[in-house]
Amino acid sequence: MFTYKVFLKKSLTILSLFLLAVFIWILIKYFKPIEKIGQMFHPPFILRPDIWMFIYEMAIRGNKSTESQILFDNISHFNLYGSPSPQELAEQINDFQKFASRTRLGIPITISSDPIHEVPKGGGVASFSIDGFSKWPSQLGFAATNNPQIIQNFAEIAKKEYLAVGIRTALHPMSDLATEPRWARNFGTFGSNATLSNDMTLSYMKGFQGSKINSQSVLTMVKHFPGGGPQEKGLDPHLFSGKNQIYPGNNFDYHLVPFKGAIENNLKVIMPYYGIPVSQTNEDVAMAYNKYILTNLLRKELGFNGVICSDWGIITGRHWGVSSLSISERYEKSINAGIDQYGGETDTSFLLKLVKDKKISEKRINKSVKRILINKFELGLFDNPYVDESEVKYKVNSKENIEAGLVAQRKSLVLLENDGVLPLKKNTKIFIDGLDTKVGEKFGDVVNGPSEADVIVMYIHTVFNGNQESGLNRVFDNFLSTLFPNGDLNFNDDIKTKIKNYSANKKLIVVVDLNRPAILEDIKNSSAALIGTFGVLDEIIFEGIFGKFSPSGKLPFEIPSSMESVENQKEDLPDDTLDPTYEYGYGISY
Repeated sequence: MFTYKVFLKKSLTILSLFLLAVFIWILIKYFKPIEKIGQMFHPPFILRPDIWMFIYEMAIRGNKSTESQILFDNISHFNLYGSPSPQELAEQINDFQKFASRTRLGIPITISSDPIHEVPKGGGVASFSIDGFSKWPSQLGFAATNNPQIIQNFAEIAKKEYLAVGIRTALHPMSDLATEPRWARNFGTFGSNATLSNDMTLSYMKGFQGSKINSQSVLTMVKHFPGGGPQEKGLDPHLFSGKNQIYPGNNFDYHLVPFKGAIENNLKVIMPYYGIPVSQTNEDVAMAYNKYILTNLLRKELGFNGVICSDWGIITGRHWGVSSLSISERYEKSINAGIDQYGGETDTSFLLKLVKDKKISEKRINKSVKRILINKFELGLFDNPYVDESEVKYKVNSKENIEAGLVAQRKSLVLLENDGVLPLKKNTKIFIDGLDTKVGEKFGDVVNGPSEADVIVMYIHTVFNGNQESGLNRVFDNFLSTLFPNGDLNFNDDIKTKIKNYSANKKLIVVVDLNRPAILEDIKNSSAALIGTFGVLDEIIFEGIFGKFSPSGKLPFEIPSSMESVENQKEDLPDDTLDPTYEYGYGISY
């Protein structure tokens, strides 16, 4: 029904948008080229890193401080590396905002972060667990709950914790589809099903961003467009050996489903992946250099009008398909393809020279800067970029937040097999292998050896048999390859022998972390009970084993029965292995 109030509200909205557009236009006009270009960079800052991260940062990026990048390079976007306490993080971000206020234009800082809320034993590359924040399962764990409301609850709580410390952009969720079992980053997806991933992505966005972007929002940078799941042989494109994304099942559009949904629901920032979409466009170059992917498909066909932020290091590190180009030429090609902002890069001089040499027009730079500034304005950073440091201890990791995280962990547990041994009775004698015995003592009688036990409980970490070859003999690539597993999804002989010996004379309960699919056929046949987890605390595992709750989770992808079936499936098709041990959506209860 049309009313004066509705008319007034719409008029004010139109007026405010018009005034915002005018203000940004004036602001951009007032920018010097170097001030504009600084907005297009999004490097890390480090705070309480471990020794390896510290060495890496010094080796790769030198010892240039974040403060000098703010003051002299006009950079105003940074992502968190390290493991600070929430209090330390809030104080540091406030200090950055003070430095930013001293620059000529006073552009406030936008801080981003990869996931930081996961249980320490969950997740993998580009997902972290920082002490002091509430703890939740991995994205696959949320998918296993099969409940979008749970992911929205998480997002609303994580948003409040992010806001409390000053993080305003989430470099997540991953809306890639887990269609290739060997891919190391399956852990960070919502599984293999495009419809579920779409539903989960929208709930994630709703929780973090709210119905309207404002001072109480955290932007979600949905990644990795157009879907990073179909990696050739499951090799990851962080490394040259995994540069190719392939589509033998002609299923490119399936991977777009959750991204289309996100774009239609107020997505403001998106990140393309490192891979090359082989034979899908007019040139086999990586997504960040591919004009068809970023301009024709993303901008024109799908209607995305927000910021396209590259994945980290596409100029100086992961420049697949354009390695013959100079650094300056890579900037030129990626800008022309559609990139607005460069994740992980720090050297603004190349882009500045391209503008001065008129190889890239200042008008083109203005388009990117306008998109970037609109996000800062809508987040309210120009009104007040600071957080109340005295409130952090009350807003982060509260009792209510902790309990909500535990509920989500419980609902993510997937019971795969049970011959009647579960749930265990309170005084059952248990021998524990791989879990915290002190936690186990709260539930059963923990014994020192298998022979003394009524039941053996064994935990197995995510399958990791060796490293993906880097494909390039560069120091950083060789280091990075140690973080990525090879394609073998069988557990090693030591684990299989131990399982066989344990099960020979005792009831064996196997708990396996499935943040990557694994071959479970032999383990299934040796187990009295088999449980799949996706990053949960030991306490939750024992609660499930002893019947404090009945497992209700469902597999977010199928579990293949052999490596032969994995090698014969097609990378871009979901759940297409022959005779899987467990099908997508499988899970039983007590």
